Amino acid sequence: MTDELDLLRAADPVSATAGPWRDRPLDARAERGLNQLLYTTRRRARRRVVLWAEAAAVALAAVLVLTLPDLAATSATAAPRALHPRAGSAAVPLAEVAERARAAARDGEPGLRAGSHVRTWSLPARSGPRAEPPAGMGRPPHTPAGLRAYLTDAYDRGAGRRSGPLTADQLLDVLPRLLDTWTLGARESAALARVLADTEGLRPAGAITDRLGRSGQAYVHGSGAGRAGADALRRMLILDPGTGDVLGLEVMFTKAQPRIEARAGDVLTYSAWRRD
Repeated sequence: MTDELDLLRAADPVSATAGPWRDRPLDARAERGLNQLLYTTRRRARRRVVLWAEAAAVALAAVLVLTLPDLAATSATAAPRALHPRAGSAAVPLAEVAERARAAARDGEPGLRAGSHVRTWSLPARSGPRAEPPAGMGRPPHTPAGLRAYLTDAYDRGAGRRSGPLTADQLLDVLPRLLDTWTLGARESAALARVLADTEGLRPAGAITDRLGRSGQAYVHGSGAGRAGADALRRMLILDPGTGDVLGLEVMFTKAQPRIEARAGDVLTYSAWRRD
């Protein structure tokens, strides 16, 4: 403030010893002093505004980090940790889940509806002219035989008749296409549970909490014969044991893959589906 008063005094065109007080034009020295005063005042005001804004931004960031710890954790983690069934938990056979789902679907509610709620993550993959285009899927049937044929046709994409049913890894590969397109009703979920129960290779692994915090039962498949590198994958399907609803599907590397810099235990992809 003292510096600004000095500048103001220096810009005064009338000296203390001059005659009567009256307006006079500013001389060159006074104009320079006045311009310096105005420029310096504005610059300091701008500096104060900038400093205040920066301080406010820092304070806001600190508040977010303190009140939303998951935000910092999410941004710092490039890949999720693999899920694991709870140690010592009881494993429910798929055949039992299928029976429970059939009983829960007696009244047909809830019904099938188009669209779905899905949370998904996957390792970066190449895209380009060889990438498969997305395909919509028609309305799925609600009987086990019809749904098995439906999924087989979706997997083969009209390539022709196959010699046998879909293997467990093939079935789990095509399942996300269905569940990303449709929210299954009780009857469709029951039919799917029966198809899964009749498919060899899915073993019950026990109770688990999925990525949306829901309790479910895990069913694991880890063979993947016939595909390059697929024997290094573990597929884990998570079901609601009471209704047969599919809660999630996770694929994890069981062996290191140096070519893509993946370690054993890294998650390749996961999906979590919810009704609403």
